Amino acid sequence: MPRRTEEHAGSRCRRVAGDGEDHHVHPSRAALLACLGAGFATLLDASVIAFTAPAVRDSLGLDTGQVQWFLASFSLTFGLGLAPAGRLGDAYGRRTLFTIGLLVFVTGAIVSGLAFDGAVLVGGRLLQGFGAGVISAQVLGVMQDVFTGQDRLRALAAYTSAGAAAGIVGPLLAGGLFALLDPALAWRLVLLAPAPFAVVTIVLALRGLPRDGGRRARVSLDLPGIALLGALVVVVTIPVIDPGIPPAGAVAIVVASVLLLVALVVWERATTARGRLALFAPALIRSRGFVLGNVAALLWFGSVLATGTVTAVHFLDSHGIGALTVALALVPAAAGRIVASQQGARLFARSGPIVVPIGLAVHATCIATMWLATFLVDGVALFVTVCLVQIPAGMASGIVEPALRAVTLGHAPPGFNGVAASFLQLTQRLSATFFVALTTGILLAGAASPTAALGWALLVCALAAACAALTATDRSVRGAPGR
Repeated sequence: MPRRTEEHAGSRCRRVAGDGEDHHVHPSRAALLACLGAGFATLLDASVIAFTAPAVRDSLGLDTGQVQWFLASFSLTFGLGLAPAGRLGDAYGRRTLFTIGLLVFVTGAIVSGLAFDGAVLVGGRLLQGFGAGVISAQVLGVMQDVFTGQDRLRALAAYTSAGAAAGIVGPLLAGGLFALLDPALAWRLVLLAPAPFAVVTIVLALRGLPRDGGRRARVSLDLPGIALLGALVVVVTIPVIDPGIPPAGAVAIVVASVLLLVALVVWERATTARGRLALFAPALIRSRGFVLGNVAALLWFGSVLATGTVTAVHFLDSHGIGALTVALALVPAAAGRIVASQQGARLFARSGPIVVPIGLAVHATCIATMWLATFLVDGVALFVTVCLVQIPAGMASGIVEPALRAVTLGHAPPGFNGVAASFLQLTQRLSATFFVALTTGILLAGAASPTAALGWALLVCALAAACAALTATDRSVRGAPGR
């Protein structure tokens, strides 16, 4: 038996190389390398998008609503692409879908980077977001399939570190391009920047991920459920994008939201009754720890992305602070997140799920501190204050992210790894769509002053983060089997 196991492991190592050659790379390490490359490429995009907003608006003549869709559309299709991609990966294998997702991501980056009007720009972002969703579903599925226990937590921590590294490289790259080039050209190159990294990752995936086998199970995508959920998110987001909707339009939106919600519930129940796997899989929804973990994750993630977006846009647009200066000021926070994500794995192993509500509470306190600072200081003093507070906020996020994922996904029943991982990302990304649109709308609409508008936007983020921390204190989350 040991000999057969050794031979099987050796054959796996050779298959990972892709050509039958033995490159002495353990399959789990090769798979992790491909996952980290994908995470870096997609999260690099997230780290630079806010830097381009003022230049994109001025170059293409976008109004506030178009800027909001430009910033939020990526997360919308990212989330909607996750569920079907996760299920297809569970059924057919992940290598082909991983590669297709990267190709779609690169295509979207090229379309948005070369766009000459708002519609094409947003279309490119929608396409790019969908590709990123397909990629992410396979990344999290691979981590669930290949790693277990503390190895899984370390893999998730490495993924967090890759994102934090992108959070350093991306802003510095964007800041450097804006410092050296005309803004009308710089924003295009910034949007194109993730494409080369994605192309390299395609090579890593073809060499590092095992070849797909045949179809292993019947797959139920529940595309109507996904479409209904996406439509509901868009309808709910419309008042955020256009707060000046007349009363008749507001009533229509409320009615449409209720009808979509009812239709979604009816459809999901009917799908389950037919014995097919619904988007809201009953096995997952019945798990209190999984549901509450998702609630905490979506509130936390929405607050993180919204906070980073509104602070960057505010200082670039309202105070004339250079993009490179903003990027350099964000490096300590990103570096702190890298260190914290690695130490967080050890902390979680030693202390357990209690680190999640504590980390979320620290993060909420940091955002609340930024909000209070808008009443006390302005200009450069506010910029320095926000950058300093973002250091402990970044460290808290570095600790929370892998631990919260491990805790939440620890409740997924056997056979639902890809579905659970996709559902977690789905809720996070749809939350980001709403919170980024809401807070940038508050910021760009303006209040008594730009700083006051920033304060209102940060208040929304602080409340969301506080609710995430409160949710994570539930016993079913703190006692989750994620260790």
